[in-house]
Amino acid sequence: MKKGFSISIILAIILFFSCETNKKSEVTIWDNQPSQVLTEEEVKKEIEKKIQMLKIFLNQNNLDGMLFTQVRNFYWITAGRMNNQIVLNKDIGAASALIMKDGKKYLICNGSESARLMDEGMKDLGYELLQYNWFESNSGKDVRGDLIKSVSKGIIGSDIDFPGTINLADKFKPLRFSLLDTEIKRYKWLGKQTTIAVEEVCKKIEPGMDEFQIEAITSAELRARGILPTVLLIAVDERIFNYRHGLPNGKKLENYAMINVVAEKWGMPIAVTRFVYFGEMPEELKSKFEKTAIVNSYFQQNTIIGKKMSDIFKECKTWYAKVGFENEWQLHHQGGAIGYDDREYVIYPGNENVAQVNQAFAWNPTITGAKVEDTFILTEDGFEVVTKTENWPMYEIILNGKKYLQPAVLLRDINSGEIIKEEIKQITVD
Repeated sequence: MKKGFSISIILAIILFFSCETNKKSEVTIWDNQPSQVLTEEEVKKEIEKKIQMLKIFLNQNNLDGMLFTQVRNFYWITAGRMNNQIVLNKDIGAASALIMKDGKKYLICNGSESARLMDEGMKDLGYELLQYNWFESNSGKDVRGDLIKSVSKGIIGSDIDFPGTINLADKFKPLRFSLLDTEIKRYKWLGKQTTIAVEEVCKKIEPGMDEFQIEAITSAELRARGILPTVLLIAVDERIFNYRHGLPNGKKLENYAMINVVAEKWGMPIAVTRFVYFGEMPEELKSKFEKTAIVNSYFQQNTIIGKKMSDIFKECKTWYAKVGFENEWQLHHQGGAIGYDDREYVIYPGNENVAQVNQAFAWNPTITGAKVEDTFILTEDGFEVVTKTENWPMYEIILNGKKYLQPAVLLRDINSGEIIKEEIKQITVD
């Protein structure tokens, strides 16, 4: 009896795990996204909406189709699902997505990429494979144009210089500016996680660490969350005052550190900067931070749907003058629109772009030694900062009776490293 009972139990266990294995074999790509914040249905609706937008673009420009090879656009058209990037410092991917006016979709790539991309998503998204051999795309001969001609005799637009197409990258780019609801959902997750990672670095680092060590810690915090840093500006002490773009150079931290990143996931970058100070922060530096926070508040207040960037550029000069640093705006670009590029554009004289609803912005005003940088989304109700977290020291700037919360400097004890708690400082601007 006991032996038979034991065999029955063993068989039951084997059957159970066999069933579980079969269940697991049925999962789709939608189940294998470690930090995915959308449902399969949301992703499909986003792609459908973008196909509709693209068809309007094709009709307006008398195109038969559009080819996407830029990494950010490949992500855009696949709702953040698919990555065609192999070389991390290049925005030209190793595969291209061709979407036709008649609704047909093709993946153009060589055999090195085809299996992974088709198996892990492109087939599920309705793409047909147009494959070539890796040695058939070179300076002597490039068969990719022939592949395009095999499916279309019409004009094909592209986001890069690509055989058999015309480059319409700049003309297409504005389609990315106003984020869809599902994109905003992803962007909020990314903004929070990127900021948590940066602020964790500020809470972990110690005097004596050099800039390369701090850079490594920052990168690890981001990569552990599946986020790719594309800009890592790590500077300490006097290098923060000497250089606006403080690339790490090995200087050891004594009192003051800047962690400035642009980091992306799903092709969507987030810009955020935070500072930490060990010991008693000099009054002059405190004053500079407060005034930089005021300037950033002016930027946020004046980022209004329909407003020209050239007007914001003109006005920002007066904001610096109001806080007593008239010429500081000349020493570093002031930021601008973000979303699918580190900056979709920055403000400059004659920039006729206008702020759009649901467009993302990252202003980055600086006064020598101080910088304030957050990413926010402009909405019909105002704006929402996506790089805001709890338990970080803040300034509360009051402009025309409205409150603007801006990040301050994290203060830590020089000996113990303990965080020095501070109340939110309220600053009313006359």
